[in-house]
Amino acid sequence: MNAIATPESAAHCLVAAAEYCEALEAVVELAPGTWFVHFETGGECLVEWAESPTRLVVTTGVGEPRESARAGIYASCLEFNTLWSEMGSMRLAKDDEDEQLLLINDFSVDDEHEAHVELANALLRQEGMRLFWSLIVDNATDEASAARRPLDMLAMQRA
Repeated sequence: MNAIATPESAAHCLVAAAEYCEALEAVVELAPGTWFVHFETGGECLVEWAESPTRLVVTTGVGEPRESARAGIYASCLEFNTLWSEMGSMRLAKDDEDEQLLLINDFSVDDEHEAHVELANALLRQEGMRLFWSLIVDNATDEASAARRPLDMLAMQRA
């Protein structure tokens, strides 16, 4: 049986992940199948249960780029999204309602018995990438400063 087959089983998995990992400070259920996860870093993400395929969709805001840096930041986001073979389903998108950039990832379970560990690791990875992109967005002052820096930094991490 899939450890996140239903919103109830996903809730149990999230609670187990928070108990397993101290960096996950709190899991707050907003509605059936929707939770906020708070991290010790002060960050938070929205976790939503989805079906077809069954998965958890994790979304977090990374900030709103300055108008002078938007074109470069958006170009970096699009280039980041081409790294799907390395990043899996993690991607960046612009919120429909404002200029906020969102980091989105889909999580599905490979090992039912270790699902809470996999989920904790996925949430920590999400928070790490949120911090990374937040720094990029907050520090980009113009198009040139935003253009290649993020992917160059990711390339250095992989080397």
